[in-house]
Amino acid sequence: MPGGRYDGRESFSNETDQLPGPFSNLTALQGSFAAKGLTSDEMVTLSGAHTIGRARCLFFSSRFSEMDSALAAKLRAQCGNDNNNVNQDDVTPDVLDKQYYQNVVDKKVLFTSDAVLNSTETITQVTENANMAGAWERKFEKAMETMGKIGVKTIGNQQGAEIRKVCWRVNS
Repeated sequence: MPGGRYDGRESFSNETDQLPGPFSNLTALQGSFAAKGLTSDEMVTLSGAHTIGRARCLFFSSRFSEMDSALAAKLRAQCGNDNNNVNQDDVTPDVLDKQYYQNVVDKKVLFTSDAVLNSTETITQVTENANMAGAWERKFEKAMETMGKIGVKTIGNQQGAEIRKVCWRVNS
């Protein structure tokens, strides 16, 4: 990511409504990404970030019947209640890699918003990302850089903002 840009000193929970939810269908996903100036290909590419992280069972427990049966059985056991959290990627949970796309094909994704990428409109991109070594990683870098330019504060609107010395924390 390019450095030297202004960033806010606070985050607000009410701004998260700009993100597509875990129950989003393909049309809603495409609309959310398009509203931010991102393409459908960038949407599929950025969705690959779900190869790492954890998810609360509440957001996918209604999908067990639609998932790979072995994964669904494992998740049912891990999701004793809807507040439990599980790995989003059961194969390589701590690695940012293209495994997510194979999981989409194999019906081993948690969220509806991931499962819908197995549609006729996006399956070609999903399959290419799953099978072409290095392709997704290069596309992900570019899409992250594009996404990082959305809503950037500039000299004229930097009130309450700063150029951070360390990107993940506010300056002291």
